This record gives sequence, C-alpha cells and structure tokens, in this order.
Amino acid sequence: MVFSYWLMVMESIHYFCEKIEILSIMKYIIFDIDGTLADTKDIDDKCFVAAFYQSFGINIENENWAALQNVTDWGITEEIIQREWGRSPSEQEYEKMRSELVALLLKANKSQPKHFTEVAGAKAFFEHLSGLQNYRLGIATGAWGDSAKIKLGAIGIDWSSVCFSNSDHFKTRDGITNSVIRQLDAFGEQPKQIIYFGDGEWDYTTCKKMGIEFIGIDVRANEKLEKLGAKYVFRDFTAPEKIMQLIKDL
Repeated sequence: MVFSYWLMVMESIHYFCEKIEILSIMKYIIFDIDGTLADTKDIDDKCFVAAFYQSFGINIENENWAALQNVTDWGITEEIIQREWGRSPSEQEYEKMRSELVALLLKANKSQPKHFTEVAGAKAFFEHLSGLQNYRLGIATGAWGDSAKIKLGAIGIDWSSVCFSNSDHFKTRDGITNSVIRQLDAFGEQPKQIIYFGDGEWDYTTCKKMGIEFIGIDVRANEKLEKLGAKYVFRDFTAPEKIMQLIKDL
C-alpha cells in the first residue's frame, strides 16, 4: 500500500512537471494560406480579378496589391471601389463579389487542379506541428472564409482543427492575426513566442508592426522578403528539421 501510494505521488509530480515544462515553452504558430501553405497565389489572383470585373465592371488586372492599404479580400474590394466610385461597396455588392469568387475558384479547382497544390512539404509539416503538445496552431488569411476553405480543402488541411480567422469579419491583416491570437489565448496558456509563416510583403510588415516573429516562405524565389529585411526565409517546407530548429531557437 505504501509503495503504491508513493508511486501515485511520483506519477502525479511527473505529470505536473511535464505540464509546467510544456506551458513554459508554449508557442503559437500561425500560418497564412496563399503562397505559404497552398501554392495558389496565381490562381487566386486570377479568379479575384475576374470576379471583380464580373461584380463591378472594373478591370484590376494591373493593380499592385502591395500598394494598397489593406491586402485582404475585404480591404482590396473596399479601397478600389472607394477610389473608383467614391463610396464603399454595399453589402449586396460584397456578397456578389464573394459569390463570384467562390464560383470561379470551385470551377478552377475542378478544371485546373494543378493550380491547387500545396507548397512543397506544407501539409506534412503542418500535421507534424499539430501533433506536438507545446505548440498551438492557427491560420490567419486575408482571404474570405469560403474561398480560403476551398484552397485548404484542395491540399488536404483540415481548417476546423485549428484556430482560424479570415476577411469575413476583419478588414486588416493585424485584425485577422489578433483574432487568431485571442482564440489561442482562450486555451488559458501564455505563449513564450508567437511565430507567423507568410509569403507577402504585407505579412512581414504586419508582423513587424505587431512585434511577432516572422518566417517567410518564398516559393517563387524572388527574394522580395529578404529585400524588406526578413531574417528567416525558406523556399518551402522540404527542410523541416531546419525549420523546426529555428522555431525552437526563436
């Protein structure tokens, strides 16, 4: 009886020590979608431009996203319509734009599946992280929710298993990212570090503004993130050991 009692005590101590260790190194890892998890940036841009023309009759093919204030589906739509028409879109106009975009993405996914692939190694890396106790995962995308889910579904990532935020309710990148952080905070754990994986200039500048660590994904190897000052950039996720070591070191 005495031995069993002390065995239970030791097991309890071990459990709580493990729990304390996990909490002490807890990190939030947040991912963008287009160009980060999914190699869908080109088809997403093409469908967005087509949907915008169908919805508003305005050709935005030569628009420079990086020059806009809020590079989200909501923000882009609002800023261009305000500039062109001198007013914000109505809710009915937003809904038409969202519906057109979803329809085009669904059609493209069916007819051109080669444009809906993962960034190399992304799914395996994401799933590996999700199985580790001392990390909490989130997805923060500037896309509208339904279009984001199409792209995640195409590469086999279950968005429902992680904290997820998009442009349905937030116009700004920091608003979307903060939404994911608040969802993660609801677990009652204080993170040692917050790390964001992204591919866009706006991802980097948002992280810099918010004071969170940024790891760039440069699937096209154009070095735009390094030119902005990003310290950590990978082509994709095919070197998971190196990326994991960086995550641990940050």
